Amino acid sequence: MAVSGLYCLAEGLTLPQIGWFFTVFFVVMVVLEVPSGILADRIGHLRTYRIAKGFDMLNFGLLVLAPSAEVMLLASAVGGIGRALGSGCLEAWFVNQRDLMLISDTTKSALSQANVWILTGLGLGAAIGGGLTSFVPQTPVAEVFEANPYKAALLLSLLIHFAAFLLSFASFHEGENYQQLRVDREYVGPNPIQRNGIARLKTFCSGKIVVLLCWQFLFGYTLANHSIYWQPVLSTLQGGGAVLSWIGLILASNYLVAAILGHLCRRMLTKASAPVCLLLLSLLVGLSLVGLSVVNHVRYLIIACWLLLSAVFLSRPVIAAELHLHIRPSFRSAAVSSLSFSLNAGGMVAGMILSVLTVQWSVTAAWLLNAFLVSGLALGLYLKHRQLNSAVPIDMAEIS
Repeated sequence: MAVSGLYCLAEGLTLPQIGWFFTVFFVVMVVLEVPSGILADRIGHLRTYRIAKGFDMLNFGLLVLAPSAEVMLLASAVGGIGRALGSGCLEAWFVNQRDLMLISDTTKSALSQANVWILTGLGLGAAIGGGLTSFVPQTPVAEVFEANPYKAALLLSLLIHFAAFLLSFASFHEGENYQQLRVDREYVGPNPIQRNGIARLKTFCSGKIVVLLCWQFLFGYTLANHSIYWQPVLSTLQGGGAVLSWIGLILASNYLVAAILGHLCRRMLTKASAPVCLLLLSLLVGLSLVGLSVVNHVRYLIIACWLLLSAVFLSRPVIAAELHLHIRPSFRSAAVSSLSFSLNAGGMVAGMILSVLTVQWSVTAAWLLNAFLVSGLALGLYLKHRQLNSAVPIDMAEIS
C-alpha cells in the first residue's frame, strides 16, 4: 500500500534520518536483486515468494510495534530484502507456466493485462492508505494507534502480505518444478553448475539483452526524475501549504490513470514492435518532463505526472515480453530481477545527477534538461534495437 509519509512514525526525526531509511532500503534491494533472482531459479519461484512475504511481514511488524529510529532503520533493510526476493519470482513462474501450456505466443498480451491489474491494485491500495490516514483520527480507534494514523495503514499492509502468503499455499502449484526439470534436461554433464553459470553469463551479455536492460535503466532514470521532487514542487505550487493528506489520493490517481491507459492501449502495445513502442513512450516521457518544468498550476502538474508515470508503467510489460523471448526458463527469475536492478540503478543515477543540477540551477531546469537527455538517449536505443532485430536471431543452442 503506497502511503507517503510512512516514516513519519517516530517523533523528532530529521530529514537526513528519513533519507537514510530510504537509502538503506534501496541499497539493500539493488544489491540483492540479481542474487535473489538466481536463488529463485534454483530453489523454486513459489518458495522464494513465500520467503519474501515473510520479510515483508517482518518489515511492517517492526514499524507497527516499535517505531523508533533504530528499529525503522532495521525495518528498511528487512523491507529491501523482501522487495528484492519478491521482484521476479511470480512473473517468472507465470511465464514458465504459459510456456509449459504451449501458449507462450500470447505472453506479451498476458503481461500487458497483468500489468493493468497490478496498477489497479496499486491505485486502490494508495487510495485506501491515503483514506485511512484521514479517516482514523476521526474515529474512536484513533487511541489504539496512539494518535498516529499511519499505523493503521501499516497494519493493513501487514495483513495483506499475510493473506498473500497464505494464498500461495492454496494455488499456483502447477508448473512450479518446471524450471528445475528444464535445468536437468538442458545441463547434463560432469559439472552442471559451472555450465549453468557460463550459459547465464553468455545470455546476459548478448546484445539484445543489454539493450533491453538499457531501456529499463532509462525508464528508471525517468521515474526518479518524478519521484524525488514532485511533492516539494506540488507543495510550492500550493503556496507552501500542507499536501500530505492528498498524497495518497494523488498516488492512487497516478496508478489508476496508467491502468486505464494500459487497458485502452493494450492492443496497440501488443501488436506494435517493441522498439517503436518504447521510442513512443520515451518521447511521451520527454514531453511530460517539459510539461513538469513549465506548469504553474497544481492541476497541470498532476496531468503531467499522469502522462509521465503512465509511459513508465506501460513500458514495463513491453520490455519484459521482449526479454522473455531470449531467456531460458531456468534463468527467468534472474532475468526479471535484472530488469528491477536496471530500473533501480537508473533511479540511483538520477538521484545523484538531480542533486548536482538542482544545486546549480533549479528543479524545473533539471527536468527540462533531462527531457532532452532522455529523448536523445531513447532515439539512440531505438536505432540500436532496430539494428539488432534485423540481424541474425540468437541461436539458443549455441548458448548451451
